[in-house]
Amino acid sequence: MPGRSTTSCWRPSTRPGFPPWARDLPPAAPRALPATSREGAAAVYVPSCLSRVLGPEAGEASLPQTLVAVAARAGAPVWIPPDVAGTCCGMAFSSKGYPEAHDRLLNCAVERFWAWSDRGRIPVVTDTSPCAWSLRSGRESLTESNKIRFDALTIQDGIDLAYDVLLPRLAIHRRPHAVALHPVCSVVKLGIDGKLAAIARACTHEAFVPLDAGCCGFAGDRGLAVPELTEAATRAEAEEVLQSEFEGSYSSSRMCEIAMTRATGRPYRSFWYLLEEATSDR
Repeated sequence: MPGRSTTSCWRPSTRPGFPPWARDLPPAAPRALPATSREGAAAVYVPSCLSRVLGPEAGEASLPQTLVAVAARAGAPVWIPPDVAGTCCGMAFSSKGYPEAHDRLLNCAVERFWAWSDRGRIPVVTDTSPCAWSLRSGRESLTESNKIRFDALTIQDGIDLAYDVLLPRLAIHRRPHAVALHPVCSVVKLGIDGKLAAIARACTHEAFVPLDAGCCGFAGDRGLAVPELTEAATRAEAEEVLQSEFEGSYSSSRMCEIAMTRATGRPYRSFWYLLEEATSDR
């Protein structure tokens, strides 16, 4: 079925012959998503396919667990629909030249969003910026009835939720001295790179955005097959980042985070982990 995860395709392995480019991929995500309630939810949270497939590093909470925890702490809980599995923005298909598959998945997503959001009453949020951009820019691929639904929906990147709703409600308990940010292409296209920087500045003493920050070249999964593309695309940004020490490095797309981790040798994680650690009173 379209959108169904096959985690064995992504699981790191030490088996002989396993491709070198796949040895640093994250482990599989937990099978179960966090338990949430529709009652009183401030937003419908749709974890991206990547968040449902690629898990955290050992000992860390998953991205869905982290986002749910931060939202609850802010008093603006989110709801993950129990039938969210298989929901996909379709970008993985459009980028490979399968427009019919893209259109089918996008229309299906909009129909689900319409029902889950109580006909647009509450916003729909995803945790991966390329998915948010794909959803928000896909209107022309919709049926006429779904265009009407789309126009009544509020579809947000997680950065919007974090900056507009959660951050004003949260107390900051810990501020690292400095962190590095990688604003992914979709964040720039959505015009929310300033929000990402503002979230980081609220949680740290210094949020560093490299002057040479740009496309990491991973292009969804292209960097898996052609790692040289990512290496070339990230070279200048990586050199700039490596001139200083940071207590963490953050972005908003799992594949771009893998690209920047490879480029710098430093782990890049979702900005949600920064927000969680800064606002936790543990």
